[in-house]
Amino acid sequence: MDNTNIKLTASADNQEVTISQQLDANNRISPTINNRGDISVEWERSLGDDSSLTATLKPNDSLNVEWKDNDWTANVDMGLDGTNIRGANVHVKRDVTF
Repeated sequence: MDNTNIKLTASADNQEVTISQQLDANNRISPTINNRGDISVEWERSLGDDSSLTATLKPNDSLNVEWKDNDWTANVDMGLDGTNIRGANVHVKRDVTF
């Protein structure tokens, strides 16, 4: 149980539970389910040196992939309808400190 966290979010209209499991030093998986039966799964992979890759799948809804590499962040958001991709949005940004 040392590598497992449970987060419960609840209001009068919405209840959601996320169970996060640290699989090893570099990988974490976090499935989430809410009171409407919606399910999502997030996988985070540490790439070292302040870099990571996070993918979040919401079946029949969307796939989001975020790649962080030090000051750079790239996001790919794709709508899903079954096995069809409805479109992809790609965003790249860099944090600059003066």
